[in-house]
Amino acid sequence: MAWIARLVFVFLYVPIVGLIVYSFNSADVSYRFDGFSFRWYADLFADTLLLDTLRTSAIVGLAAALLSTAIGFLSALALVRFRVKGRAFFLGAILIPLIVPEIVLGVSLLTVFSTANVPTGLVTLILGHVVITLPLATLVQMGAMSALDPSLSEAATDLGATPWGTFTRVLFPLLRPAILAAFLLSFTTSFSNIVISTFTAGVGTTTLPLRIYSTLRTGLTPELNALGTLLVLFTLAIILVVGVGQMRRILAGGASPTKP
Repeated sequence: MAWIARLVFVFLYVPIVGLIVYSFNSADVSYRFDGFSFRWYADLFADTLLLDTLRTSAIVGLAAALLSTAIGFLSALALVRFRVKGRAFFLGAILIPLIVPEIVLGVSLLTVFSTANVPTGLVTLILGHVVITLPLATLVQMGAMSALDPSLSEAATDLGATPWGTFTRVLFPLLRPAILAAFLLSFTTSFSNIVISTFTAGVGTTTLPLRIYSTLRTGLTPELNALGTLLVLFTLAIILVVGVGQMRRILAGGASPTKP
């Protein structure tokens, strides 16, 4: 089993290492390494069209992640903490996008927008991404809320805390890791989506995955390797920052005060 695990990790990370190495390739093609060069990074920052698609993906991802995390938090709070009539129905309605193929969702969203005479653009793109990210955000936060002891909120109320004070001083600090996880998962899902974006994007709102997919007809260039390397490093930085913060909180919570 140890060797199988090693092979799996090699299979997962060798392509990423190859992406980083070939981003410094001086050749005009991405399948032959002719020497070390930063030329493709310079070309990347000079490519305004590609940077515009990156900016669009970032805006859509942030907006969809914020909406999904907020709505998912309220949905999880209602489904876990309160006796809601038709709980199974609402939970099933939220989770349906996880089961239905994305191409069906994309066609359905395009039909709805066309029937309502809503032009496709940034708003429709964000709404389409909320549809696929909301179930993920809701499930992550429901799991965290289900693991909390309900007596904590009751104890805060008994001690005179207002509902807002109970939320800000008790619930939110305990749920903050789950909220952050829901946000990051929603942002990643939205940023990398291509199927829903194909049906809901309009003129001037092309996302980065759509732009990369369109370049497949002419062939991938090392410029895309440079962009992928920057995205990998950015993701790694976020993981390290979040991981260090989580580790500090764990160590701080596990440290017991010394007796004099």
